[in-house]
Amino acid sequence: MKQIFIPLVPHYKLVEIMKVRELIEKLSERQKKTVMRCLEKCNIMDLDEEIEVYPRSDVNRFLKILSNPIRYGILKMLMNRWMCVCLIAEALEVDQTLVSHHLRILKELNILEEKREGKLRFYRTNKEKLKEYLDALLEDLNYEPPERC
Repeated sequence: MKQIFIPLVPHYKLVEIMKVRELIEKLSERQKKTVMRCLEKCNIMDLDEEIEVYPRSDVNRFLKILSNPIRYGILKMLMNRWMCVCLIAEALEVDQTLVSHHLRILKELNILEEKREGKLRFYRTNKEKLKEYLDALLEDLNYEPPERC
């Protein structure tokens, strides 16, 4: 069993990376028999395969930021257009200071591009950076796209 430190997991706990075999050992005797019978019958998984549950810290931060409905709405709105804070606030029906707060958080991840026109600042989604984060998420999930015919 390995332990890794995941800084953005609640309470900064050490996360154990366990093998399937070690997880099975934690089950009741009845559960062990059932699981082992299924695994052997169906050849479902390698018992020495390591299981990691929590996301990498960069992916965790991205998911945390994206999980807020206001920030998600901002990214969605700015996907194909430049908009200023006042228009974003009006569209979301929230205060401009709240929008500015969320824009700052999105800018910290470089998910937004910014340009100034006089006193106004306009924003749009940085699609390249967003794709990098989405690719990192898929990689962290060990996602393999299905083969096409």
